[in-house]
Amino acid sequence: MKRDLKPYILDVWKTFKFYGYRRIAAYSQQTDGPKVSEYMTLKLMHELGIKSRMQKRYRKPKTVVTVDQKPNLIRHLHDLSGVWQTDITYIQLTNHRWVYLATVLDPEKRKVLGYKIGDTMTAELAKSALQMALDKHRKPLIIHSDMGSQYTSAEFNIKCQNYGLKHSYSLKGHP
Repeated sequence: MKRDLKPYILDVWKTFKFYGYRRIAAYSQQTDGPKVSEYMTLKLMHELGIKSRMQKRYRKPKTVVTVDQKPNLIRHLHDLSGVWQTDITYIQLTNHRWVYLATVLDPEKRKVLGYKIGDTMTAELAKSALQMALDKHRKPLIIHSDMGSQYTSAEFNIKCQNYGLKHSYSLKGHP
């Protein structure tokens, strides 16, 4: 049975190279040929080493800001002394796990002042990186971040207030 289906699927694929397993299975249901399920079609296409030439187009996810836009205090500053910037970066490890690197940097000196790596992207991760920078360097006047949930959290903002830092924001995803 399975042996009989391979030539049929290969023939349909050669005729319609843009068909994937779902369309080939649907085509088999609508024609006089053998009826093949999606799962069996996928399995046989894999065994034959064939796939659709049509690829799904990548669609960048839209950034949705659920909190009100906060002030951008550094937009028109020409002198960035007394300003620190902070952000979180995703890093994929060789074992396909993800870790997150929170950094605090001085844009004037182009130097990383504090950092923290963690398994989860939390306000605690962002606070730890800020604390490392505050412990080792003179505190700034302004801390600038994007509007990620870690930086708009009450936890992070209380930390900034405790040190007398003004918090400046750019749009979420645009530090």
